[in-house]
Amino acid sequence: MSIDIGNSETLLTSNTATYKFGGMKIDTLADRLNLAMERSGMTQGALAKASGVAQPTIWRLASGNAKGSTRIVDIANALGVRPDWLSSGEGSMSDEGQKPVVKEARPQEGIFRVDVLDIKVSAGPGTYMISDAVEVLHAIEFTTEHARSLFGNRPDGEVKVMTVDGDSMSPTLNSGDRLFFDVSMRHFKTDGVYAFVFGRTFHVKRLQMQGDKLAVLSDNPTYEKWYIAEDNQDQFYVMGKALIHESIKYNKL
Repeated sequence: MSIDIGNSETLLTSNTATYKFGGMKIDTLADRLNLAMERSGMTQGALAKASGVAQPTIWRLASGNAKGSTRIVDIANALGVRPDWLSSGEGSMSDEGQKPVVKEARPQEGIFRVDVLDIKVSAGPGTYMISDAVEVLHAIEFTTEHARSLFGNRPDGEVKVMTVDGDSMSPTLNSGDRLFFDVSMRHFKTDGVYAFVFGRTFHVKRLQMQGDKLAVLSDNPTYEKWYIAEDNQDQFYVMGKALIHESIKYNKL
């Protein structure tokens, strides 16, 4: 569905932050990696360059979709933390014995802030993952009342915007449309439109369980469906499920 976000209830704001998929607890490798990146001020792209590790590998580790890496020492050294702490949580975070501290930003009362990510999800053959961090371009701010009507009771940290690139999902979605995703949905649960990584490419497609295989469907009939099955499911990583979309379609007068 397309939406009218209404100028009277939204505000576009600039932002230079970086979004990392995943929480900020320190129970898992992904949690510790995200914490170390936050404390060092490094983006995924910067860490990839500093450590010599491919950015898709960093993304998978940070999102919890990979449980370990043979390059963990290189990653730890680039972040200035102890490899043992990063890989298993044992000991102190750094040689100085610093304890991890998670900083929590206080939300502005009455405002629901949605980050617009610098990601183009492919409605086509797939957008190749390059060694750049997932930057936050800017944010859209809604009143909490308006946001509740659009996103239900989801907190603003679980809603992110990504941009459609390609025509495989037309006429439902067109290239340039903005999709609002629930990024807390990190696994396939029910049929719907998802953003996901397969191999090393980003996609936005309709997913539907068919027997023991997950069908990847395009709304544009010129594109054939394909499947994610047991033999290739390790290449499949869900980034979020689409909630609503904002069309850029212009109508002639």
